[in-house]
Amino acid sequence: MNELKSIRNAFPEQDGPSTEASVAARRKLQALIHEEKHRSRTRLAWIGGAVTATTAVVTVVALGVPLLQGPSSGDVGVAPATLTPPRLASASEVLIAAAVQQEADEKVSGKYYRVRTLHIDTGTRVGNPKYTLKRESIDERWMPMKPGVESWYGWVELGYKPATPGDEAKWRAQGSPTSWNQSELADPITTTGTKPVVNKMSFENVPVGYYLSGEKPLSAQQIAALPTDPVKLRAILAQGADPANAEAMNFTAYSAAGRLLFEAPSPPKLRGAVLRVLSMIPGVTIEQNVKDPLGRTGTKISLKTDFGRLKPGANPTLYSGGRLDYIIDPVHGRLLASQMFGPNKGADIALESGWTNDDPTPPSTARR
Repeated sequence: MNELKSIRNAFPEQDGPSTEASVAARRKLQALIHEEKHRSRTRLAWIGGAVTATTAVVTVVALGVPLLQGPSSGDVGVAPATLTPPRLASASEVLIAAAVQQEADEKVSGKYYRVRTLHIDTGTRVGNPKYTLKRESIDERWMPMKPGVESWYGWVELGYKPATPGDEAKWRAQGSPTSWNQSELADPITTTGTKPVVNKMSFENVPVGYYLSGEKPLSAQQIAALPTDPVKLRAILAQGADPANAEAMNFTAYSAAGRLLFEAPSPPKLRGAVLRVLSMIPGVTIEQNVKDPLGRTGTKISLKTDFGRLKPGANPTLYSGGRLDYIIDPVHGRLLASQMFGPNKGADIALESGWTNDDPTPPSTARR
């Protein structure tokens, strides 16, 4: 294979970014550095060759490239599977059976797979005495099924506000400020939101759910072609972790499984297989009738892992010493929310997801 030719085809020549785009990207890079100091989002938390948000911004500024969709066909490599799935717990069996049964007749059709997500990041400390701010934002992603169709990314910032009633009391006692300076940012953070926008998706906006191995994004066709055998699928989801480190292998598979449920156009049978993979991972616990951050009832799947005892790799995860929860809709098997606890706190909440023929539009600010 002519690798240089493949690279040229994947990254066609583009006009360089404008001055305005460069300035905007530089400010976004500063914001991402600020975020990574305080928290790690679920969709960035995996071990191995992770493509971090900061790396993605640097890449798009340097290359000015559009979304790399990946080939329209081709097999995804399957690592040798040596693990035998244990007998499933009864609660897990009920969840999986319900998800597969209820989604058997789902129609996988439409121009785009659209995901609308509310992000809540809690970890910015300000004031004297210190209190915690909560940042909320909404994004929407339109990923096409057919190759050659452009992808789109929309977002709107909802601003910062005190995270808890106790934080709000401290905020009011300090004069209820509406902006705060941060040493690593060129502009202050504020309580004011931004204007909703939608643009053609750039490399920085590719959902991490499309990077199962952390090397390059898969196309919707490749995701649909992933094996539905849970042992084979688990081997793929664990790729990139040290095979000699069982804890890293487990968390890598767990995190990738959540991304497939959360932001990837996974067909019904694949989602059922993902749920089976989650049920196989040692240390995973299941609790039914749990509320997500919006009050929706679901089944919680949890994994607590301490990577503080692990030697970091070339690109170690930011996740350390906490717990990662998934809350699943028990009827449809879709992920309602993922929540991070520990030093880095936050949540990604799925507001809407599914196939659509609607044209991309700027997202609304409604938390629905």
